[in-house]
Amino acid sequence: MRRQLISLLTICLSAGVVLNACTHKEGNQQSQELKGTGSTMNERTELFFYSGGGDTTEAFDARFGEALRKKFPNYDITYIPVDPKNRLLELITGGKRIDFYYGSIGVFPEFIQAGLQLDMTELAKKHQVDLSSIEPTLVDAAKVVSDGKLYGLPVFNNIMVTYYNKALFQKFGIPSPKDGMTWEEMHDLARKMTRNDEGKQYIGLVVSPTHVLRMNQFSQPYVDSKTEMSTINSDIWKRMYETYYTIPAQDQGYKDRITALSNKLPYKDDFLKDQNLAMFVYLSDLQSILSKEMSGLDWDIVSMPTFKELPATGSQAYPTFMSITNQTVNKDAAMEVLKYLISEEYQTLAAKKATIPVLKNPAVQNALGQSTEFKDKNLKAIFYNKMAPISPKSKYDSAVEKAYTKPQVDLSLGKIDTNTALRSAEEEANKVIAQEKLK
Repeated sequence: MRRQLISLLTICLSAGVVLNACTHKEGNQQSQELKGTGSTMNERTELFFYSGGGDTTEAFDARFGEALRKKFPNYDITYIPVDPKNRLLELITGGKRIDFYYGSIGVFPEFIQAGLQLDMTELAKKHQVDLSSIEPTLVDAAKVVSDGKLYGLPVFNNIMVTYYNKALFQKFGIPSPKDGMTWEEMHDLARKMTRNDEGKQYIGLVVSPTHVLRMNQFSQPYVDSKTEMSTINSDIWKRMYETYYTIPAQDQGYKDRITALSNKLPYKDDFLKDQNLAMFVYLSDLQSILSKEMSGLDWDIVSMPTFKELPATGSQAYPTFMSITNQTVNKDAAMEVLKYLISEEYQTLAAKKATIPVLKNPAVQNALGQSTEFKDKNLKAIFYNKMAPISPKSKYDSAVEKAYTKPQVDLSLGKIDTNTALRSAEEEANKVIAQEKLK
């Protein structure tokens, strides 16, 4: 009897151990399955962010940090300040872990060149990220820079618009620009505003010289994807260079201003500080990143002028992508963060601060700037034109861009004709591409 009792007890204990082990295993399995569905929000997780655009810590906190720490109190959100002497590659080589990289489409190749890319396609599916809620052009842009994969998701956007100094138009009794103007109409208006008054030279129209090329309305790439040669020596590029640089600078007063600036094109300071610039075609986040400077200016905004052959077509999008890197330990927690950044909750919050949202939702778009002092400005002009398709990108773009921008001043001053300028730029760009291939 005693022997039977011991055997029975042994069997029960064994069964208990097995049951406990099975229960523990099942619990672990369920825990793993729940990861990424919201349960990760209760786990202590440290996440490191890096900005390709060189954001300050204050800028990061204003854009992302404050909202993320409030939404995910158990996550330690840490920003790695950008040090010119300790850039991305140096950080990686030094053993620093980076969980998130974010940067505009213009600097995004740095992320890929550093070898940090992670195809987030399956991770996004696992977390039921709704890509259809995002403006399609921006999703296309993400795939263009990801070789068809998904290395990043757009978290906010930029396009080009026309800022104008209301006080100058009132001063000279000239009607202000309107949404939907063509380049020809805006050039005519600019000629009326380019003048010297009481010894001060006023300029009618200036474009941001690099952005109009990167985000050009004809969606022309810098480099042909098949031949891997420069595309610049073409009728389309000629049309753009004359429109952007040659025609606005035909007045001698404009040329004199370039000379006074030590052979540089008028730029932000002319609009914001000197206030001698009537119209400035620039990125649509100017009032967001330089709100203090914009507060001291009587300004408003209209849509970017359009080409007749491209009606209602503005610039290409210039989105900022947020990417989970392949160094990230807790990818499920990271994806929950990224999912939140494209949610209506966060996008509405960002839009109210005058950051252009990435969602198609009209309610989110209508929230643009509503918590800023600029809420009464014509911010709807940002959505007036449709965005031009994203141009194909190549790994040589950043290298050849200097060749594309080099002739701008000489063209504006009339020192070189457009055909010669584009041929020289083509030769220089192709040399740069050849040199890059040898590296």
